[in-house]
Order: sequence, then C-alpha cells, then structure tokens
Amino acid sequence: MPVAGLPRATFIIDNGAYNIKAGFATNEVPSVIPNCLARGRGRQVYIGDEFFTQCKDFSGVVFRRPFEKGHLTNWESEKAIWDRLLFSNEVGFHVDPDETVLTVTEPALQLPVCSSNMDQIVFEEYGFSSYYRCTTAALVHENETGILFGASGRSDTSLIIDSGYSATVIIPIIENNVYYPAVRRLNVGGKLLRNFLKETISFRYYNMMDESWIVNEIKDQCCFVTTSFAKDLETCKKLPAARNPLALDYVLPRAMASGIRQGHIRDKALPSDPDDQILTLGNERFSVPELLFNPSDIGMRQAGLPEAIMQSISAVPDADVRGLLLGNVVFVGGNTKFSGFRDRMSTELRALVPDDITLRLGFPEEPITYGWQGGAKLGMDRTSLQSRQVTRKEYLEHGPSICMRKFGKKTVKVLENNV
Repeated sequence: MPVAGLPRATFIIDNGAYNIKAGFATNEVPSVIPNCLARGRGRQVYIGDEFFTQCKDFSGVVFRRPFEKGHLTNWESEKAIWDRLLFSNEVGFHVDPDETVLTVTEPALQLPVCSSNMDQIVFEEYGFSSYYRCTTAALVHENETGILFGASGRSDTSLIIDSGYSATVIIPIIENNVYYPAVRRLNVGGKLLRNFLKETISFRYYNMMDESWIVNEIKDQCCFVTTSFAKDLETCKKLPAARNPLALDYVLPRAMASGIRQGHIRDKALPSDPDDQILTLGNERFSVPELLFNPSDIGMRQAGLPEAIMQSISAVPDADVRGLLLGNVVFVGGNTKFSGFRDRMSTELRALVPDDITLRLGFPEEPITYGWQGGAKLGMDRTSLQSRQVTRKEYLEHGPSICMRKFGKKTVKVLENNV
C-alpha cells in the first residue's frame, strides 16, 4: 500500500556515458539502452533504444553522446533520450513525474554547473515530485550485501572502482559519504580502449576509423587481460597466426540476401566462406586492455589502476580506515568484464598491500547494472530515501541552492593521528 502523502513510485536512472540503466524500484532488472543519438548511413537518426530496435546496418554509424570527457554537457541530446525513456510506448515505462521519486546518478567529479543543470531539468522541465542525485558509487555502496559480507550485512566504509566508458574512477566511501580528497581518476575507459584498438586495426589491417560500433563489438568479444604480458607478447612474435594459440579470427559484418550478418568469432574447425572478410587478431587482444594497468604504453603520464588504487588509499590519513577500505573493495563498470581482469587485479593489488592487511575484492556478476540494483534497493527503503531527497516544494521555495546543500560534498572527519 502506498504511504499517504508520499509518491507511489521510485524510478532509478543510472545515467552512464555509454548506456543508461533505468527502471522502477519494483523491477527485477533494469532496461539498458544506449545513451546516444545515432545516425546511420541512410541519414536516419536513432534516439536511445531505437538504435537497437530499428537500426539494421551498424557500419559507418555516427554517434552523438551527451557526455564529453565524463561530464554531462549536452542536455539537448540527453533530454531527447530521457523523453523517450520516460514517456514512449516503445520503452514502456510511462512515468508520471507528479507521482514519482527520481533517483539519478552523476559522475563523482561532476562540475557544479552540470549538476545544477540536472537539478533544473528534473524539477523545472519534468516536474518530478522528489529527487535524489548521487554518484553510481553511492548506489553500489548501498548494494554491497552479498558481494563481500554475505548475509551479515555491509560496512559503512568501502572503496568503489568504477571503470566505465569515459574513465576509471576510484571512490573511497567513509561513513557512507564519499571522501573526496582521496578520489582518483584514471583517464582510461572504454572509449580510449576502443579508439586505441580502432587505430591499431586501421594501421595493421583494414581502415576502420569510421567503424566505432563494430570495433567496440570486437573489443568486447575478443580482448582479454593477460597475467603475463611479456610472455604472451613473445608468443605472438615467434609464432605465425595459424599456430599461435592466442590468435583469433573475427568475421566482419557483411550484407547478405537475408539482411546484414553481424560480426562474430570464427570457429577454426569449420571451413571459411570465401566472401568473408576475416580479421586475425594477435597481440591486439591483450595489448588494448593492458592500458588499464600501464597507461604509459601510449605515453599517458598516469599510474596504472593498481597503483592508482594505492594512491587513493594513501590519501586517507587514518591507518584503521585504510585497512577497512582495503577490506571492502568493489569493482563495477564494463571494463571489469574483460576475461582475466579479476586474476590480474588480485595479483597486482596483493603485491602492493602490506601482508598484515586483509584484502577483499568484490566482483559482481553484473557489474554494469550493479549500481542500478543498489538504487532499486534504496528505493524500496522509503525512510532512508526520504531523508536524502529534495521535494519539488522545497526546490520551488529555496531554489537550486537546496540541491547543492543536500547533494553536495559532505565533510567526512577522518582522524589524522593514527598513521
């Protein structure tokens, strides 16, 4: 039964730069739609989910994304995507803003003007009843139960690593609040990895500089994280592709009488079609994800992810809190799905952490939607959500400043004498 005086529904939007994960708190799983406007070769424009449902030929598709370098800067595009997400018959949510609490995520290091723009859109354009803005890491923290603590509950201190499309961000949460002095950003995300693979393939094999979608599919299907980079690189140098156990054939998409056949990994046990365009990948398969661990390979002056995690930990003054953070590390985001990522990260982090400190790493089965699941869990706890949200009445009375006060950076006291 709805509580008197409260909105009847809670809608969660995990607003990623690559995909939007959205749904009501009562849904078991979210809908995942591209956060983009796409234009195909026929000059037709696809908005959000239309790209999956209506686009048949992914070759040469041009994307326009609302996010630029990890910041939401283009609300004209984002609002068109949100309009379809919230109200269209095809997506099927039919959200009534007057009767809905909106929970929406933003990047951890979002510019204040971008946050303010979102507040204005939510209340002044859509007119939602209530609204809670937070980072994806905050929702992941809400959903820790079962990953690190089993049935015993969760800690109020955790370290969230969110490796997504624009960047990889390391976010310490202490006493349920983000500790911003220790937040670290590694400018390696899915976009950079895709572009590096696209340039490599275009230089060595076929010109695929205009095939962002196809190259991204190749990256997701073929790449893996190696635990022995030098050894695997030597294997690829010495052995021809036919005898190289690391080499893989990828059949590129092509037009057929029955329609567009999508790209796929070729089964070497089966005969190949002479009309197929086959891309043979060797060291590209592991040299691309290697940038997460060694950005200096392409001249970036940043530490790899394990070292960046330890830099974040070192920025916390209290030794006891540092130990708690290392005991509660959760990895989310699409880049954590690479085969071998878990083993490599566990090995390299364990080598950097003192032997007397317990290191526990959590890898959710669905790292892309795990933040949304935390939002859904929070949405079912009306008391907790009500204490964090801003109502439309409060916004109209106090203006955007109420959102900045309630959702802005909160001071977390950390002892400095226990080092």
